[in-house]
Formats: sequence, structure tokens, C-alpha cells
Amino acid sequence: MHRLARRSQRRAEGQILVIFALGLIALLAGVALVLEGGNTYQNQRSVQNGADAASEAGAVMIAKGLSTGVAKTDGEVASAVGSSAFFNDITVTAYYTDWQGNPLDPAGTIVAPNLAVVVGASPSGAVPPNARGVHASGTRTFGTTFGRVIGFNSFTATADATAVTGPSTGGKLLPVVFPVNITDCSQNGNLGLPKNQWDVSQPSTATPPGHPVGTEYIVPLCKTGGGSFMVLDLDGIKNNCEYEVLHPRTTPFDHFPIDVDSDNGNNCAHQMVDAVNSLQGETVLIPICDDNDCNTSGGSHASYHITGVVSFYIDYMDDSNNPNNSNCQTHYNADTPPQQLVTIAGNGSDACIAGWFVRFISAGPVGPGTVENADAIGVQLIK
Repeated sequence: MHRLARRSQRRAEGQILVIFALGLIALLAGVALVLEGGNTYQNQRSVQNGADAASEAGAVMIAKGLSTGVAKTDGEVASAVGSSAFFNDITVTAYYTDWQGNPLDPAGTIVAPNLAVVVGASPSGAVPPNARGVHASGTRTFGTTFGRVIGFNSFTATADATAVTGPSTGGKLLPVVFPVNITDCSQNGNLGLPKNQWDVSQPSTATPPGHPVGTEYIVPLCKTGGGSFMVLDLDGIKNNCEYEVLHPRTTPFDHFPIDVDSDNGNNCAHQMVDAVNSLQGETVLIPICDDNDCNTSGGSHASYHITGVVSFYIDYMDDSNNPNNSNCQTHYNADTPPQQLVTIAGNGSDACIAGWFVRFISAGPVGPGTVENADAIGVQLIK
């Protein structure tokens, strides 16, 4: 009996040891999964960020070609994508897309992804016609630590992203509007230079960088009459123009043209002076309206037919009741050598904004169509 009891006891102890060992393995496996899960999530987010950056780098290079009017080559786009991928420690394959993210073949026709032109392998060495974006697929294989306990030596994280470029359809906008044919302020219907004749300035080559190189325009801020300046209400709150300048909301327009309500012109223009002048040396986005629908109707309760967005490098804003305000008429500044400021409409006013029209690439929503003179260019991550 005693022998049988001892055998039963040893058998039970052996079973407990087996159960404990199995439980310990399960516990270690669970801990390994938790720890490796965190490591995997961190790598997945890192790869997604890397894919985003790679696609945006390619889109920015295409945007630079739109900005200068000289198309970038496939090699230049590939170099930008590759450099971004290397910096983010991922492996990337990429192909060209249109502005909506659709894959393109060498002729610029929408095709299935497997038939799209691979970035860095364009048959002609050129970016396909209509190409406005880059789709990037990123991967990273990383080793495990505790995962080896349960037989997993490595995992692979993957992510996709598409970034596109084109004419801006919104962004952080200055709450004003410029007509495409900016009239003078004499109320006689005289037109200034049309948009396609505005001199688009180039970046400064000085060290440190100064203002753009090109014509500095004085844009008259007329209060009444067709084609005149007006303040826009972009946030739906009236008479907060100074706040809108200093705290611009990212305003996306789904399409152009679009009607946008005005704010109180006489009141807001005066409020905005200090706020706009605090932006001296910065590039802002300004909506533009067409010739036929740029009428303030006395300065309030108007809406404007917005047709696009331009980029403008701010020098100063001036709002005075003096009809002979010298700051708003063609004059020379105090630079060395002196630079001439040209009133874009030929006839000054008692209020104006002075600065340079520039080609400026910014983050923001984009639309279809060609990039026209002075148009702002956006880069948008769409997926």
C-alpha cells in the first residue's frame, strides 16, 4: 500500500511539473506576443510615416517642375523618393499617378497598378504626361527579441501612401481677394495688368535670403467699384478680420469657381493693417476672383466668385484716409540700391498691400488643370 501511495504521489508531482512547464511556456509566449506587438506597432507606424514622406518627396519634385515650367526627369523624382526612403530606413517601390491618385502608363493613360510607370524605370527617362503624384509602397523587415521564444525570428511591416500636386484649391488663406484684372481706384473702370501678365518673382539669391527678385507690386485696396479689393469671411464669423489673419484656418475649396461671402470691407481693412504687417517677409495664399464677379456693391453684403489661389510675398499693408497716400502709389523704397514699387493698376489708392507674386509650393488641397501664372501650387497626401 505504501509503495502504491508513493508511486501515485510521484505520478501526480510529475503531472504538475508538466502542467507548470506548459503553463510557463504559454506565459512566456503571451509576454513575447505583447512585447513584440508593441515593437511591431512602432515599426508599422514608422514605415507608414516613411511611405508618406517618400510619396510627398516625389510629389514635391514634380511640383518644382510645375513651378519653373521645366519638367523634372524620372531620375530626379526617383532620387527624391530614394533619398527619403533611405533617411527613413525603409525599402520603397513607387509608381506615377494623376492628381487623383490613379496609376499612369508611359502615355499618361490610367491603367491598373501593375501596368503603371515605376518611378526610376520610365522607358523614356521622362515623367509621364499628366503625372501629378507618386504612390509609394514601403517595407521594413525587423528582427524580434522575445518572439524567438515561439519561433518568430523577424516580421515585415508594410505601408502605402499617395501624394499629389497641382494648383492649390485652398490652404491657410489671407482673408482678402485679388481680382484677376485688378482695377485702379479712380472708379472710371480702368483695368490694370491681367493675371497672365503679372511678373512672377524668383527666390532671393542673397545670403541671408532677402525679398524675392522681381517686380514688387502695390495692389490697391479699393472699397467700391467693379474689380476692387474686398475682405473675405472664411470662417463664418463677421468682423474678426485681424484674428483670421493671425490664425488662418486651413480652408479647402472642393472646386473652382466657388462663391465666398465678404466681410465688412471698410471696418476689416483697417483692423487688418497691424496683423498683415506682422507677416512681412512671409508668403501668404490669396484667393482671386474673375473680372465679371468682383464687385463689392458698396463694401458689404457681397460675395465673390473665387476662381483660384495665388501666392504673395508680403512687404506691407497701408490703410489711410489720405487720397495721396505715397505708400500706395508708385515710388522707390530705401533699399540699396533703391527698388521701384509699381502700382499694378497704375493708379494708387488710400489703402494697399505691397509685395511680390511668387510661385510657392505649400501643403494643401489640390485640383485639376494646368498651373497658370502666379498660381499657388499645393502638395497633398491623399491616402
